[in-house]
Amino acid sequence: MKKYKNYLFDLYGTLVDISTDEQSKKLWKKLAKIYACYGAEYKAKELKKEFFRMDREERKLLKLESGCDHPEIKLEKVFIRLLCEAPQILSDRSISIRMPENLAVWAELMANTFRTISREYLRLFPDTLETLDRLRERGSKVFLLSNAQAIFTMPEIRLMRLDEHMDKLYISSDYGVMKPDFRFINKLVQEEGIDISESVMIGNEVRSDVKVAQSCGMDGILLNNYNISPEDIRKEALEHGVREDFVTIEKISMLLD
Repeated sequence: MKKYKNYLFDLYGTLVDISTDEQSKKLWKKLAKIYACYGAEYKAKELKKEFFRMDREERKLLKLESGCDHPEIKLEKVFIRLLCEAPQILSDRSISIRMPENLAVWAELMANTFRTISREYLRLFPDTLETLDRLRERGSKVFLLSNAQAIFTMPEIRLMRLDEHMDKLYISSDYGVMKPDFRFINKLVQEEGIDISESVMIGNEVRSDVKVAQSCGMDGILLNNYNISPEDIRKEALEHGVREDFVTIEKISMLLD
């Protein structure tokens, strides 16, 4: 395995094994009860529908403003809109919302409640921390480049103490753009002043991780944590216009070989 000076890692599915269910009836019933406490009364199905509608609206608006094909919003905006634009509030001006004193803090709490209820499990893959530490011990820098919502991803990172094993974290919601858009990886390249020829992107998705590496001329390594067949990997590469000259490994520890 070639040694690099800079290792850029995806998070979910690469360093961390996670399962979430954002379609869960339990999730939306509990969130509806919380919103009702503030005067915003939704049925669970209605709340779910409005959440995803507003999410799409925010992404469309950001895409128009930024010209970015893969925009990444701050999800807390959606939680605030669900409160302020509740149907019964808009249709009857005599109804008043019991507005939280600090909307930013409230939105953070709602986002983490949403994540905690929808999350079925969260755990590090075997050898994750040891591999990151050994890469750094031999003089390499280790970065995170993740499509994620910082408002609940940062607590998950700290929960697993991943931040203590990496040099810098780049999370898409902080930059308004996500992989495979070239602009996201270019932010890291420019801010850290790294040499692309001495760097590699490691992730579990051909479409976002390998493709974003190829978009800037960087090497890409597919970490196949979920035992995807070679045939399916080649099919996905072809489907998304990704060259097949990337390395596939089955364990993160193989980076040390």
